Amino acid sequence: MSNYKFGAGLLALVMGSSAQTVWGETPPLEYEISPHHVAIFDISTTDKGNYAVGERGVLLSSSAANPDAWKSQRLPAPQSVMGIAFGTGGHGVAVGHGGVILATTDDGETWTSIDASDHTRGDPFMDVAHLGDNRFLAVGAFGLVMGSDDGGLSWQPVSISEDYFDRHLYTIAQAGGDWLLIGESGSLFVSEDAGNSWSRLESPYEGSFFGGLQTPDGAWLLYGMRGQIWRSEDRGASWQKSPVDTKVAFNAHGIGPGNEVYLFGNGGQVLVSEDDGRHFAPSQRSGMPGDITAASRLNGKWLVGSTAGVRLWQASGE
Repeated sequence: MSNYKFGAGLLALVMGSSAQTVWGETPPLEYEISPHHVAIFDISTTDKGNYAVGERGVLLSSSAANPDAWKSQRLPAPQSVMGIAFGTGGHGVAVGHGGVILATTDDGETWTSIDASDHTRGDPFMDVAHLGDNRFLAVGAFGLVMGSDDGGLSWQPVSISEDYFDRHLYTIAQAGGDWLLIGESGSLFVSEDAGNSWSRLESPYEGSFFGGLQTPDGAWLLYGMRGQIWRSEDRGASWQKSPVDTKVAFNAHGIGPGNEVYLFGNGGQVLVSEDDGRHFAPSQRSGMPGDITAASRLNGKWLVGSTAGVRLWQASGE
């Protein structure tokens, strides 16, 4: 999973058989897909290469040696693909609209469509994460949470609350040894045991958060709509607001070369903090058209995905 998540999930929600099927060869494209003219919703970087998923089942991939030379393929699903994550041994998972789950065992060369329709009701998945070993977790709309213990080949519903819960979950974030589930209406859950059990946390904000992280100094940071950024030094027991002079939604994050905290948002806006997320100031604009949805540090630059494609970007002064 990339360092992010994800107001574009909210945008994508308003955009638009029982046997498993496998595409042993890359499906043909009706036309060449430009990496700068397709909506990208998630990116993942591994030692094998770089991957970006987006609208209408598009997968872009590039090699570690040539990260900006993208090749395109169609995944075996016509729906928008919202999240992608890789584990070990070639295993990876991509999830998306319509309850789509796709699995690979060969580092993304071929993909298998996994039928979980009995549990998803066709609701969209918004994110997927590798929790360690062969375990993956996927979350989505209306409280949808499912887990896999076999590298993504089979899936079961996961209960995160004793009470009825039907809010959208936008992202799964790792915070040190903990995992966070983050979503709309202040939805916030934490797991201290690698996703085996979940507890609900009191949110500092009643609106939607789109991402979270653990800062270099060990604090937790949440960010989301209307420029909301909140920081906790006691694992969510109390929160302090990081003031910013913007109402833009922030959807993605990353850690810079000097432990700066970067936040990426709508309209290509970028904020940077040099004091571990207590305060943020505008960085120079990324120049990315559209809204930034995903970001990952790569070879001294930023690999940035947006609703207008994927490309490399370098912040001034780096």
